[in-house]
Amino acid sequence: MTDQNQIYPDLRQGFEAYWTETLYPALKAKEKLRKKYVSHFWLLVLLALFVLPVVTIGIYVLNKYFAKDVDAGLFFIVFALFAFLLRQPFKSYRKKIKNDVMQTFVGYFKGFSYQQGDGLSPSEINDSKIFPYFETASADDCFSGVFQGVHMRLCEQILKKIERTQKKSHEVTVFQGISIELDMPKKFQGHTIVLKDHGIFSRFTKPQGMERVALEDPFFEKTFEVYSTDQIEARYLLTPIFMERLIKLKQLYKGKSVQLSFFNKKLLIAVETKEDMFEPFSFFKTNLNKPKIDAVFEQFLTVFSIIDILKLSQNA
Repeated sequence: MTDQNQIYPDLRQGFEAYWTETLYPALKAKEKLRKKYVSHFWLLVLLALFVLPVVTIGIYVLNKYFAKDVDAGLFFIVFALFAFLLRQPFKSYRKKIKNDVMQTFVGYFKGFSYQQGDGLSPSEINDSKIFPYFETASADDCFSGVFQGVHMRLCEQILKKIERTQKKSHEVTVFQGISIELDMPKKFQGHTIVLKDHGIFSRFTKPQGMERVALEDPFFEKTFEVYSTDQIEARYLLTPIFMERLIKLKQLYKGKSVQLSFFNKKLLIAVETKEDMFEPFSFFKTNLNKPKIDAVFEQFLTVFSIIDILKLSQNA
């Protein structure tokens, strides 16, 4: 497979100049704001270090010497209040700078735009049939644009559900990763999905209204499971060449769970990863940090390379 460091040399070369002329000045202009919020954070820490011992001593004195019945839970209420307050400088700073800086960053890729939190709708997630059962859906960074003639939408997606027992319930994450929605050059009407192989449990993963599609590539069959509403159309979409490209795509993401859904005349790819994607910002350290920006740039090139690997700019 092509070395990731060798792809898109023109984009790489141009990005060096873009960093110097555009991104660096934009980030430098935000440094004063970052330092302001860091100061707010440390002031809150100092206030907490003063107030919490005073509350503790106050509860002890009132109960011991004044026969007051002050619940020790007051301490935990005050502690929870400070825990909440200490998060606010982080959240406020991120909210204020992220949209501006990410718009500037993505401006390098002509025709792309950034939208915070504009992820897949619950109906899109359910209809795709490649995501697990969930109760709440949220998204962080989302990007959309056209690369090599293919329209794409890229989002960080998080899906959660509530696990309930007789004694308590708690929220668990059932999917964390990126969703990549791409135009398909081939026309199709049905719905075909490519899931990670579930081995002996595959009989329990069959989606309602779909049939298992048997393909001729034994290696592909050991890696993925394919289901479709139309067996003929599934084979039309998943040609031997396309299956070979999907194996390369999985290798690109270093064995992470990669699943696909051909529906609504689009191709939706879900890549499960715990990595915090598209996050070039720091709070306590300067953001004039080119390696962090370079890491986000590389993540973009990885997504762009999907179009080349799958040859979506060609009708093949």
